[in-house]
Amino acid sequence: MAHDVLVPATAGGHRRDTPLKLVLSSVLFLYVGFILLVILANVFWLGHPGAEGDEGYSPVSALFTNPMMRSGLWFSLRLSLVTTLITASLATLLAIPSAYALSRYRFRLMPLLDTIIDLPIVIPPLIAGLVLLVFFRQSTLGRFIDEHVLNIVYTQTGIVVGQFFVASAFAVRALKAIFDQINPRFEGVARTLGCSAWGAIWRVTLPLARNGIAAGFIMTWARALGEFGPILMLAGATPGKTDVLPVSAFLNMSTGNVEIAVTIAVMMIGIATITLILFKRLGGQGYIW
Repeated sequence: MAHDVLVPATAGGHRRDTPLKLVLSSVLFLYVGFILLVILANVFWLGHPGAEGDEGYSPVSALFTNPMMRSGLWFSLRLSLVTTLITASLATLLAIPSAYALSRYRFRLMPLLDTIIDLPIVIPPLIAGLVLLVFFRQSTLGRFIDEHVLNIVYTQTGIVVGQFFVASAFAVRALKAIFDQINPRFEGVARTLGCSAWGAIWRVTLPLARNGIAAGFIMTWARALGEFGPILMLAGATPGKTDVLPVSAFLNMSTGNVEIAVTIAVMMIGIATITLILFKRLGGQGYIW
């Protein structure tokens, strides 16, 4: 009897929730639609003939028929790919031990460590570049590194350093989330079977975290690809030397070459979309940062 009474009440509750679901879902779809409209407007503008008052003109056709424009775009693309691959590799190598330590060990000043690691993510990108520039130009240690170890300021090496400063923090956060999901008992069992502490990590934890590490690498690479402020301040914005894709977009927009700037923007949106798909397919945890 009691069960018969509860069923219609539950069904009625679902019916009462329908207006709420419609309202909340409408807000969600409006937001998604807004993002799509903004992106599609740029895509359609690139292929739209008749821009600039020329019947046969389109920004894309002008870009690929102009040798100087084309060479500049390909240089920026190559430079971005090379520097971001170096950055993501270095950041991941640093993040694996750092993230494991954060996940498994308890330090006395853990809240302070967490805060310091998050600082490169939270501070404005332009400020991140400024503090890097001051370090390598004004501090004794930074100036020594720049003058005697590795020339960084206003060089292509500075691009990697600027990307690394922010992207490495993302990598640590991403891999810590992965290690948090792996039960430490697995390592304990491996130790009882004769593995050393290093062996348990190498044979048990890292294989289990393999997909997560790959996903973290991909998102770290994407984050490095989108860096602008730190690179602008530390490496400068020299065409043909330090103009990675975001810097190239800025330079072209500043000089009125809107078609190149928008082409780069659409290209980077496409790369970001592919990156997110790969990240999710590898089992990456969304919104971990």
